[in-house]
Amino acid sequence: MKKVLLFILLVAINLISIDAAGADWKFCGGATLLKGEKTIAFYDSESVEHTADGTVRVWVKAIKQSVFDAAIKKYEKQVVEKAAKKLVAQYYPPYVLVNQKTNSDVYVEIIVREELTNSYEIKPRVKVLFEINCLERKIRTRSVVNYKKNGESDSSSNIGDWQYITPESNGDNLQKILCHK
Repeated sequence: MKKVLLFILLVAINLISIDAAGADWKFCGGATLLKGEKTIAFYDSESVEHTADGTVRVWVKAIKQSVFDAAIKKYEKQVVEKAAKKLVAQYYPPYVLVNQKTNSDVYVEIIVREELTNSYEIKPRVKVLFEINCLERKIRTRSVVNYKKNGESDSSSNIGDWQYITPESNGDNLQKILCHK
């Protein structure tokens, strides 16, 4: 019986690891939503899709700043240790590579944010599938999933109109990071 329980435990751990490895969230900016709600935005580097017609599709999630702050307090020691290892290994977040004016404090903060987002389950406020036309510097929304306080979500798949990318926006950051290939 102990062998069966051990086997189930190992399978469960492997499934959790596989699910966690399915996304690699990278910092791409922040925004202030309606009612002054501040969010931090991350894109899933594992879901980036470069299409034959020169567009890029990518999932982005926004996490409320207040939720993020509570999580960092809860997991501070573990996250700081993981971030320190990345600093020693000379890891540079994609955001830092395309925003050369990022100072060292912000650089460290971005690594901490990425580690927290990838290592612990933090409920997002919203997830959006964007499509970026690299040649024309335009962006549009393909799908949106809004998460409510009670854990429920609602989604919409209305494809938005192409919009020019606003300079110094999250869309601009994504375009700089993802369209260089």
